[in-house]
Amino acid sequence: MAIRSNALSEMTRFWLQARHGCVVSEAVPVKVPYNYSDIDFLALRPDLTPWTLPDGTPITRAIIETKDEHDFDPKGKDFGRRLKEDVQALSDALYISKPKLAHFSLLRQEHYELATRIFGTADFDRLFIVHALDPDVRNEICPILAKTKRIYWLTVHEIVTDLFQWYQRVSNRAGLRHSLMGDLWHLLVGYCGFRPSE
Repeated sequence: MAIRSNALSEMTRFWLQARHGCVVSEAVPVKVPYNYSDIDFLALRPDLTPWTLPDGTPITRAIIETKDEHDFDPKGKDFGRRLKEDVQALSDALYISKPKLAHFSLLRQEHYELATRIFGTADFDRLFIVHALDPDVRNEICPILAKTKRIYWLTVHEIVTDLFQWYQRVSNRAGLRHSLMGDLWHLLVGYCGFRPSE
């Protein structure tokens, strides 16, 4: 049974499990001042072999945050503004130290430290999957975050395109029907002929 119930989280879980063969833990609680936050997903393959992002970047262990505010921020402009603020708070560190707040929770000290304890190592990546991110902000900031802090950003368009390309190579497509998202994908893409827009 899925813990998360929004479309981007469902798509992300399907991408991690079906596409990449990852074992996934969801909604891992993180104690923060006065409350709890969570890590949306922890993911790795059981044999610890790397899987890849759509651009070919290898990932072995990852914590993932999904954020979808497409009704409120369709072009990702507000996400871009918030990311710039978080990067300023991050400065040269690997995380935003408490008690400072972060718009994107995986950048917080508490989340980083918990992931380090769970994985038994700081050798992991952070992945943000959003509906959209201001392209100017993404081009300016994201390559530096990837290179210096192992923080990566993807949009739902990239996830859908990657799933579509992978689906064309799947030999037992009917096997995907054992999950709701897999069944929806098989119906929309396999039967109805859905194609992502260019």
